[in-house]
Amino acid sequence: MDRFSRKLVLLLLLVIWQSSLGTNCALKDFSNVTTQDLGQNGYCKFPNGLLIQWGKVSGSSVVSYTITMSTSFFDKSYKIFATVYKPSSDSGVYSASPIDDSTKTVSRFCINRNYASGGSTGLSQETFDWLAIGRWKL
Repeated sequence: MDRFSRKLVLLLLLVIWQSSLGTNCALKDFSNVTTQDLGQNGYCKFPNGLLIQWGKVSGSSVVSYTITMSTSFFDKSYKIFATVYKPSSDSGVYSASPIDDSTKTVSRFCINRNYASGGSTGLSQETFDWLAIGRWKL
């Protein structure tokens, strides 16, 4: 049985090595990236149409903060994620939430940053990071 297990493992390794999974994955390395800007506010366009964009926004007292991205998505079906930084001594709960699709375009979106602490809620003025993933071409 031990000999059979070794052969099975070797067979699986051979299949993975020969498959396109191991050789054509767009995220494997950046040698096949179409264009990129790897700065604090940047993006990566992959030949298969995938576009990933990210950024960091300093604190602001604006209720609904508008993010204008470096490059445009193909359509409005991209996904947005955000994370608020908060002081380590703060026991409040923070959120950064994209606003509904009516404010979203292929090159910008709006975010609200909120907090809840001790029964009160309000606008957060803390710094936040954002990430958007979608496609830039068909």
